[in-house]
Amino acid sequence: MLETKDQNKDSILELGKLNELRLLLTGLDQKDLERLHKLIHDPQEFAEEISEWLPYSLRKLIERGEIKVEALEPFIIEAMHKSVQKDPHKLSDVLFPVMVPAIRKAVAEDMKKLIASVNATLESGLSPRSLKWRLQALFSKRSFAEIVLANTYVYHVRQVFFIHRATGILLHQEIDNENVELESDMVSGMLTAIRDFVHDSFTGSSTGSLEEIQVGELKILIEQGPYAIVAAIVEGQPPAEYRSTLMETVEALHFNHAMDLEKFEGYTEVFVHASRFLRNCLIKQRKEKKSSIPWPSIVLLFVLLAAGSFFIYVHFEQKSRFIHFVEELESLPGYHLTNIEINNNSVVVKGLNDYQSDSYAYLLEKYQLDSIKVKCAFEPYISLENDVVIKRAEKLLVPPQSVSMHYANGVLFLKGEAPEDWINLVLKKASSVYGVNETDISGLNSKVTEEIPDLHWIIPAIEKNSFKFEMNIVSLDEIQKKQFDSLVDAAVHLTDYNHLYGKKMTIYVRSYTSRSGNASANLQVAKRRAEGFIGLLLEAGLQNDLLEAQVLFAEDIDKQVLLRSVSFEVFEKSQK
Repeated sequence: MLETKDQNKDSILELGKLNELRLLLTGLDQKDLERLHKLIHDPQEFAEEISEWLPYSLRKLIERGEIKVEALEPFIIEAMHKSVQKDPHKLSDVLFPVMVPAIRKAVAEDMKKLIASVNATLESGLSPRSLKWRLQALFSKRSFAEIVLANTYVYHVRQVFFIHRATGILLHQEIDNENVELESDMVSGMLTAIRDFVHDSFTGSSTGSLEEIQVGELKILIEQGPYAIVAAIVEGQPPAEYRSTLMETVEALHFNHAMDLEKFEGYTEVFVHASRFLRNCLIKQRKEKKSSIPWPSIVLLFVLLAAGSFFIYVHFEQKSRFIHFVEELESLPGYHLTNIEINNNSVVVKGLNDYQSDSYAYLLEKYQLDSIKVKCAFEPYISLENDVVIKRAEKLLVPPQSVSMHYANGVLFLKGEAPEDWINLVLKKASSVYGVNETDISGLNSKVTEEIPDLHWIIPAIEKNSFKFEMNIVSLDEIQKKQFDSLVDAAVHLTDYNHLYGKKMTIYVRSYTSRSGNASANLQVAKRRAEGFIGLLLEAGLQNDLLEAQVLFAEDIDKQVLLRSVSFEVFEKSQK
């Protein structure tokens, strides 16, 4: 027994000496040797051990040039490909803080273009509400788009929750100072239960997500990340930009608490610094207080009333002018109106018109109307109105100034003194006046004259004159001017001739040219010659209705005429 104990002591001492010797030689104790033995014989343990130092080793090898990056790319790509095939969500969770901001930036650029288009549409709107907003923008010196947003988006974020996605545990929350705190654990559990219910009942896969819950006037907006979600309780209608705020908050929380969220074991104290991100979500916007006196609305109302009054005045004033024009036109002798249509901007008149009646042009000038707004369509007829019959008789009989005419019931009454020859002419021609059935000359006194002049010489004295011009010449030379004076001496008596003999003789100034050469140019020169003679005769005292200009081509006349000449012929228009 004693020997056995002694042997055990010797063995222990010997083992202690061996361990001490091993420690001195290798620097490793028994536990370290066992771990080293396990690393050598167990590949999985060895891979786990060197995984922490492998990235540093690869970096050193690349820096020393012993390994090239191009050589590692096929292995990395293959490894990522297999990883994505095995678990796609793992890679999406890793890339979430990087890829989502890039995607949101691209979407934001497209949204800017869309908002610009919407703003252009809003700015071109002419509704009463848009006009009111424009006036607000004018008086407040703010842009129209800002006023639209101020009147459209009114909201208040009351509380924001930061919840662990897998467990539903509330990690942190922020509350607006003006609101009473809701039961956070209850809200967190409710959101988790609703999310699970929606997922199990409707989506049927892990790709679906709950984004919004409506509870009366409150909305719960939810933005989800790989490991956590952010839920905001909002009162009112927030703008679309607020969803971007929630996304940025989720990204920031995952970036700053990546390890804490991935290895979460129930301790929420580490998320106390999430306040600085969640506080950004507590925003609100309220309607601007209305001023006691709504000056923009008053000004807008005044402008609309003034514009409306002006247009009403213009409309009725123009319509009044149309009505007065039609009334006066209908009262003119020789006019009979059968149809009248008065519109907003024009008047259409249809009826009958005697050619002896006066023109209605002076009525257009009187009421400041033009032929575009006034359209008249008259058919000819013979009127028996007293004034029209008298005008018809005066035109045919050409009474002297000492004679007055009166017409009633088909009888033409003449009063005054007149030459015997004219009285005889009346007895012959008065019955030719339409509407005159009888002629009463009892009021006429025969005017006895010692000598009645003979004016038959006038017509030959006019027609004997002829003027010849050189090519392209239209003015008179000295000899032609003297000849023109003799023409005037005869022509000025043509009015007396018409009164004495009851005629309506007219001087036709005929200018001759040829079609040979430039016919158009020849016509213009000949026309200027004829018009030039008429101008000179008017200056000499002849009446305009006694003169008529004519341009004739020698090829169109049977008799022989001199080219580039002007001659004169006297006869009544009815004989033309």
